[in-house]
Amino acid sequence: MMKKFLFIAITLFITAGCASTQYSGENTEEENTTEDDVTMVLEQIFSGPEKELAQLYEEENYEEISNYYMDQFEPYFTEKYMDQAVKTNLLRSFHQKAYGNDVHMEIGNMSVEQSEETETAYDFEMQILISNGETADVSGRVNTNEEGKITRIHYNDIQTLLHAFDTSVETEDGLFEYDRSKLVSRTGDEAYQPKYPTIMPFEVDGVEIEAGVMEQKDTVLTFIFHAETNETMELMTVKDAEISSQDIETEEVSIGDQTGQYAGNEGETQRLI
Repeated sequence: MMKKFLFIAITLFITAGCASTQYSGENTEEENTTEDDVTMVLEQIFSGPEKELAQLYEEENYEEISNYYMDQFEPYFTEKYMDQAVKTNLLRSFHQKAYGNDVHMEIGNMSVEQSEETETAYDFEMQILISNGETADVSGRVNTNEEGKITRIHYNDIQTLLHAFDTSVETEDGLFEYDRSKLVSRTGDEAYQPKYPTIMPFEVDGVEIEAGVMEQKDTVLTFIFHAETNETMELMTVKDAEISSQDIETEEVSIGDQTGQYAGNEGETQRLI
Protein backbone atom coordinates (compact mmCIF):
# COMPACT_ATOMS: atom_id res chain seq x y z
CA MET A 1 0.00 0.00 0.00
CA MET A 2 2.82 2.34 0.88
CA LYS A 3 4.59 1.72 -2.44
CA LYS A 4 1.48 2.55 -4.42
CA PHE A 5 0.99 5.86 -2.62
CA LEU A 6 4.61 6.85 -3.21
CA PHE A 7 4.33 6.17 -6.97
CA ILE A 8 1.26 8.40 -7.27
CA ALA A 9 2.95 11.24 -5.39
CA ILE A 10 6.01 11.15 -7.67
CA THR A 11 3.84 11.07 -10.77
CA LEU A 12 1.88 14.13 -9.66
CA PHE A 13 5.09 16.01 -8.87
CA ILE A 14 6.55 15.38 -12.32
CA THR A 15 3.34 16.35 -14.06
CA ALA A 16 3.09 19.59 -12.09
CA GLY A 17 6.71 20.38 -12.93
CA CYS A 18 6.11 19.94 -16.67
CA ALA A 19 3.04 22.17 -16.59
CA SER A 20 4.98 24.87 -14.72
CA THR A 21 7.84 24.80 -17.25
CA GLN A 22 5.47 25.08 -20.24
CA TYR A 23 3.61 28.04 -18.73
CA SER A 24 6.88 29.87 -18.05
CA GLY A 25 7.95 29.38 -21.67
CA GLU A 26 4.70 30.91 -22.94
CA ASN A 27 5.27 34.03 -20.82
CA THR A 28 8.83 34.45 -22.13
CA GLU A 29 7.67 34.19 -25.74
CA GLU A 30 4.95 36.82 -25.16
CA GLU A 31 7.41 39.25 -23.56
CA ASN A 32 9.88 38.95 -26.46
CA THR A 33 7.40 39.44 -29.34
CA THR A 34 7.66 43.23 -29.69
CA GLU A 35 11.44 43.20 -29.28
CA ASP A 36 11.70 40.57 -32.01
CA ASP A 37 9.55 42.69 -34.33
CA VAL A 38 11.67 45.78 -33.66
CA THR A 39 14.82 43.80 -34.37
CA MET A 40 13.40 42.47 -37.64
CA VAL A 41 12.42 45.98 -38.83
CA LEU A 42 15.90 47.36 -38.08
CA GLU A 43 17.52 44.45 -39.90
CA GLN A 44 15.39 45.17 -42.97
CA ILE A 45 16.19 48.89 -42.95
CA PHE A 46 19.96 48.49 -42.51
CA SER A 47 20.73 45.58 -44.83
CA GLY A 48 20.63 45.15 -48.61
CA PRO A 49 19.23 46.20 -50.89
CA GLU A 50 18.41 42.62 -51.81
CA LYS A 51 18.36 41.54 -55.45
CA GLU A 52 14.60 41.98 -55.93
CA LEU A 53 14.63 45.54 -54.60
CA ALA A 54 17.78 46.51 -56.52
CA GLN A 55 16.09 45.36 -59.73
CA LEU A 56 13.09 47.59 -59.01
CA TYR A 57 15.43 50.57 -58.50
CA GLU A 58 17.23 49.71 -61.72
CA GLU A 59 13.90 49.70 -63.58
CA GLU A 60 12.77 52.85 -61.72
CA ASN A 61 9.52 51.00 -60.97
CA TYR A 62 8.40 53.32 -58.18
CA GLU A 63 4.94 51.81 -57.81
CA GLU A 64 6.38 48.36 -57.13
CA ILE A 65 9.05 49.88 -54.88
CA SER A 66 6.29 51.41 -52.78
CA ASN A 67 4.43 48.09 -52.68
CA TYR A 68 7.64 46.34 -51.61
CA TYR A 69 8.08 48.57 -48.57
CA MET A 70 4.40 48.34 -47.66
CA ASP A 71 4.59 44.53 -47.69
CA GLN A 72 7.77 44.52 -45.62
CA PHE A 73 6.87 47.05 -42.93
CA GLU A 74 3.11 47.65 -42.72
CA PRO A 75 2.47 44.72 -40.32
CA TYR A 76 4.82 46.28 -37.74
CA PHE A 77 3.80 49.97 -37.93
CA THR A 78 0.74 51.90 -36.84
CA GLU A 79 -1.24 53.18 -39.80
CA LYS A 80 -0.35 56.78 -38.97
CA TYR A 81 3.40 56.15 -38.65
CA MET A 82 3.49 53.99 -41.77
CA ASP A 83 2.06 56.89 -43.74
CA GLN A 84 4.64 59.25 -42.19
CA ALA A 85 7.50 56.83 -42.85
CA VAL A 86 6.57 56.63 -46.54
CA LYS A 87 6.25 60.41 -46.92
CA THR A 88 9.59 61.12 -45.20
CA ASN A 89 11.48 58.39 -47.09
CA LEU A 90 12.43 56.78 -43.78
CA LEU A 91 12.31 53.20 -45.03
CA ARG A 92 14.04 53.50 -48.38
CA SER A 93 16.65 56.24 -47.90
CA PHE A 94 19.54 53.91 -46.98
CA HIS A 95 18.66 51.43 -49.73
CA GLN A 96 18.57 54.27 -52.25
CA LYS A 97 21.92 55.55 -51.06
CA ALA A 98 23.48 52.09 -51.21
CA TYR A 99 22.05 51.37 -54.66
CA GLY A 100 23.14 54.76 -56.01
CA ASN A 101 26.72 54.09 -54.92
CA ASP A 102 26.65 50.45 -56.08
CA VAL A 103 27.33 49.10 -52.58
CA HIS A 104 25.60 46.67 -50.23
CA MET A 105 24.84 46.82 -46.49
CA GLU A 106 25.28 44.04 -43.94
CA ILE A 107 24.78 44.12 -40.17
CA GLY A 108 27.76 43.37 -37.94
CA ASN A 109 27.26 43.69 -34.20
CA MET A 110 23.73 44.50 -33.05
CA SER A 111 21.91 44.92 -29.75
CA VAL A 112 18.26 45.79 -29.06
CA GLU A 113 17.18 46.29 -25.45
CA GLN A 114 13.96 47.36 -23.82
CA SER A 115 14.30 50.75 -22.14
CA GLU A 116 14.46 50.70 -18.35
CA GLU A 117 12.46 53.94 -18.15
CA THR A 118 9.81 53.21 -20.80
CA GLU A 119 8.44 49.71 -21.34
CA THR A 120 7.27 50.50 -24.88
CA ALA A 121 10.65 51.86 -26.04
CA TYR A 122 13.63 49.90 -27.34
CA ASP A 123 17.17 51.26 -27.58
CA PHE A 124 19.46 49.86 -30.25
CA GLU A 125 23.10 49.95 -31.30
CA MET A 126 24.26 48.55 -34.63
CA GLN A 127 27.42 48.25 -36.69
CA ILE A 128 26.75 48.49 -40.43
CA LEU A 129 29.27 46.93 -42.80
CA ILE A 130 29.42 48.49 -46.30
CA SER A 131 30.74 46.46 -49.23
CA ASN A 132 33.18 49.28 -50.12
CA GLY A 133 35.10 48.45 -46.92
CA GLU A 134 33.61 51.22 -44.77
CA THR A 135 31.82 50.66 -41.46
CA ALA A 136 29.41 52.86 -39.53
CA ASP A 137 27.89 52.78 -36.05
CA VAL A 138 24.21 53.63 -35.72
CA SER A 139 22.20 53.98 -32.52
CA GLY A 140 18.75 55.19 -31.63
CA ARG A 141 15.37 54.33 -30.16
CA VAL A 142 12.21 52.68 -31.46
CA ASN A 143 8.93 53.56 -29.73
CA THR A 144 5.88 51.31 -29.82
CA ASN A 145 2.30 51.47 -28.56
CA GLU A 146 0.60 49.10 -26.13
CA GLU A 147 -0.21 46.71 -28.99
CA GLY A 148 3.46 46.47 -29.99
CA LYS A 149 3.10 48.54 -33.18
CA ILE A 150 5.96 50.95 -34.00
CA THR A 151 5.06 54.63 -33.56
CA ARG A 152 8.51 56.23 -34.03
CA ILE A 153 12.09 55.43 -35.08
CA HIS A 154 14.74 57.92 -33.98
CA TYR A 155 18.45 57.88 -34.93
CA ASN A 156 21.01 59.57 -32.68
CA ASP A 157 23.53 60.22 -35.47
CA ILE A 158 23.11 58.95 -39.01
CA GLN A 159 25.72 61.07 -40.82
CA THR A 160 28.53 58.54 -40.35
CA LEU A 161 26.48 55.95 -42.23
CA LEU A 162 25.57 58.37 -45.03
CA HIS A 163 29.22 59.27 -45.52
CA ALA A 164 30.24 55.59 -45.48
CA PHE A 165 28.32 55.03 -48.73
CA ASP A 166 30.30 57.64 -50.64
CA THR A 167 32.56 56.41 -53.40
CA SER A 168 33.47 59.79 -54.90
CA VAL A 169 37.10 60.84 -55.12
CA GLU A 170 37.96 64.49 -54.50
CA THR A 171 40.42 66.12 -56.90
CA GLU A 172 43.15 68.62 -56.04
CA ASP A 173 40.89 71.41 -57.30
CA GLY A 174 38.14 70.55 -54.78
CA LEU A 175 35.94 68.92 -57.43
CA PHE A 176 34.75 65.31 -57.45
CA GLU A 177 35.27 62.48 -59.90
CA TYR A 178 31.96 61.15 -61.19
CA ASP A 179 31.26 57.61 -62.41
CA ARG A 180 28.91 58.08 -65.36
CA SER A 181 28.46 54.35 -66.07
CA LYS A 182 25.05 54.18 -64.37
CA LEU A 183 23.72 57.02 -66.51
CA VAL A 184 24.94 55.23 -69.63
CA SER A 185 22.98 52.10 -68.68
CA ARG A 186 19.88 54.06 -67.61
CA THR A 187 19.64 55.92 -70.94
CA GLY A 188 20.24 52.87 -73.14
CA ASP A 189 16.64 52.98 -74.45
CA GLU A 190 16.56 56.73 -75.07
CA ALA A 191 16.71 58.27 -78.53
CA TYR A 192 20.40 59.16 -78.22
CA GLN A 193 23.37 58.87 -75.88
CA PRO A 194 24.79 62.25 -74.86
CA LYS A 195 28.20 62.85 -73.34
CA TYR A 196 28.27 62.91 -69.54
CA PRO A 197 30.43 64.83 -67.07
CA THR A 198 33.34 63.01 -65.47
CA ILE A 199 33.99 65.77 -62.89
CA MET A 200 31.31 67.39 -60.73
CA PRO A 201 31.32 70.35 -58.31
CA PHE A 202 29.83 68.15 -55.55
CA GLU A 203 29.36 64.52 -54.57
CA VAL A 204 26.36 63.27 -56.52
CA ASP A 205 23.64 61.76 -54.32
CA GLY A 206 21.07 61.03 -57.05
CA VAL A 207 20.10 61.86 -60.62
CA GLU A 208 16.73 62.53 -62.23
CA ILE A 209 16.31 62.04 -65.99
CA GLU A 210 13.67 63.93 -67.95
CA ALA A 211 13.02 63.47 -71.67
CA GLY A 212 11.78 66.33 -73.84
CA VAL A 213 8.06 66.76 -74.38
CA MET A 214 6.06 66.81 -77.59
CA GLU A 215 8.29 67.48 -80.60
CA GLN A 216 11.42 67.52 -78.39
CA LYS A 217 10.86 63.95 -77.18
CA ASP A 218 13.72 62.52 -79.26
CA THR A 219 16.02 65.54 -79.23
CA VAL A 220 16.25 66.69 -75.59
CA LEU A 221 17.40 64.88 -72.42
CA THR A 222 17.74 66.75 -69.13
CA PHE A 223 19.70 65.42 -66.14
CA ILE A 224 19.24 66.87 -62.64
CA PHE A 225 22.14 65.98 -60.34
CA HIS A 226 21.47 66.21 -56.58
CA ALA A 227 23.95 66.59 -53.71
CA GLU A 228 23.50 65.81 -50.00
CA THR A 229 24.00 69.53 -49.34
CA ASN A 230 20.79 70.36 -51.29
CA GLU A 231 22.78 71.68 -54.26
CA THR A 232 21.57 70.70 -57.72
CA MET A 233 23.01 70.88 -61.20
CA GLU A 234 20.81 70.60 -64.26
CA LEU A 235 22.37 69.35 -67.49
CA MET A 236 20.26 69.78 -70.62
CA THR A 237 21.55 67.94 -73.67
CA VAL A 238 20.26 68.55 -77.19
CA LYS A 239 20.71 66.49 -80.34
CA ASP A 240 20.96 68.35 -83.68
CA ALA A 241 19.45 71.56 -82.31
CA GLU A 242 20.28 74.59 -80.20
CA ILE A 243 19.53 75.38 -76.57
CA SER A 244 17.49 78.55 -76.32
CA SER A 245 18.88 81.34 -74.17
CA GLN A 246 16.16 83.90 -74.77
CA ASP A 247 15.63 86.51 -72.06
CA ILE A 248 18.92 85.54 -70.40
CA GLU A 249 21.80 88.01 -70.33
CA THR A 250 24.97 86.01 -70.96
CA GLU A 251 28.68 86.56 -71.45
CA GLU A 252 31.02 84.52 -73.61
CA VAL A 253 33.43 82.20 -71.82
CA SER A 254 36.11 79.73 -72.87
CA ILE A 255 35.80 76.03 -72.06
CA GLY A 256 39.00 74.34 -73.16
CA ASP A 257 39.20 74.98 -76.91
CA GLN A 258 35.48 75.75 -77.14
CA THR A 259 33.37 78.79 -76.30
CA GLY A 260 30.13 78.99 -74.35
CA GLN A 261 27.64 81.37 -72.80
CA TYR A 262 27.52 81.96 -69.03
CA ALA A 263 24.91 83.71 -66.89
CA GLY A 264 24.36 84.02 -63.16
CA ASN A 265 26.00 84.93 -59.87
CA GLU A 266 27.73 82.74 -57.28
CA GLY A 267 25.26 81.51 -54.69
CA GLU A 268 22.38 81.90 -57.14
CA THR A 269 21.19 79.97 -60.18
CA GLN A 270 23.98 79.84 -62.74
CA ARG A 271 23.76 78.75 -66.38
CA LEU A 272 26.46 77.55 -68.71
CA ILE A 273 25.46 76.96 -72.32
